[in-house]
Amino acid sequence: MRFGIVVNPAAGRHSLKRKREAIARCAAILGNDTLVEGWQTTSPESLARCARDLAVEVDVLVVAGGDGTLSDVINAVGDEKVLGYLPFGSGNAWRSTLGLPRSPEKVAVQIRDGVEHSIDLVQCEGIRKGILASVGIEGFALSEREKYLQRGVTGFDAYFRATTKSLLKGYSIGTAIVTIDGKPFEVANMLSLVVTKTPFYGYGFKVVPGAKLTDGLLHVLLVSGETPTAISAIVTSLLGGNRIGQYFTCKEVSIATGESAYLQVDGSLQRRGTHFSFKVLPNALTLRY
Repeated sequence: MRFGIVVNPAAGRHSLKRKREAIARCAAILGNDTLVEGWQTTSPESLARCARDLAVEVDVLVVAGGDGTLSDVINAVGDEKVLGYLPFGSGNAWRSTLGLPRSPEKVAVQIRDGVEHSIDLVQCEGIRKGILASVGIEGFALSEREKYLQRGVTGFDAYFRATTKSLLKGYSIGTAIVTIDGKPFEVANMLSLVVTKTPFYGYGFKVVPGAKLTDGLLHVLLVSGETPTAISAIVTSLLGGNRIGQYFTCKEVSIATGESAYLQVDGSLQRRGTHFSFKVLPNALTLRY
């Protein structure tokens, strides 16, 4: 079995030198004929092209980057390609979801000696595939986070400052109409609609504790109310699992928002609008670990 590693050189906080050394050790663990590409990429688009090219040469394509990098590669290569994941990002929700070790070398051993798992995905807008999507305060926080990143604030610090600013602003997307498996209902003072297959956000926040990777269902969390509600959700997410909001499982869900809102998928902003739709894609991803 031949492995290939596609690297996002911009992912995470470590220096390029440190990342190169770690990737070299992981490649040696996977096998002497392991191909490593991606160091030259400068954008998600160039990384996606690199991943597609490398995918045709290997049996297992290992993604070295963050949650957004893995999401970009999932959407770039065909459903039949077996993927692996080396967490090199900041938040690393996928690491928490899969229970992966913190050592990249230990993860490489787990990929080399592991088995293939079929995992469900969320289809967003009929176009983008991911493991976690949301409409509302998370997207606004990500838009604010970009401003901090441009000023040199990185990692959890940027995420914390952006989230705090969103909470202090009293963010809301107004009254929304949510339709779950064809049944619409109204939600006042909407903060967030979370549609996920994973219990975790980045940094270990367990936002949707009941979510599962392989049950053929979407796991939906609706959070509404004032700023204290959002703060309570954050606190309980860190203390064993969020207990705030309305929780549903379904096959399809859509939302029409009162105010324009951001859609984010796996930590990456997608678009802003007032209508969004999602459905489950059973067994859409094969992941080796």
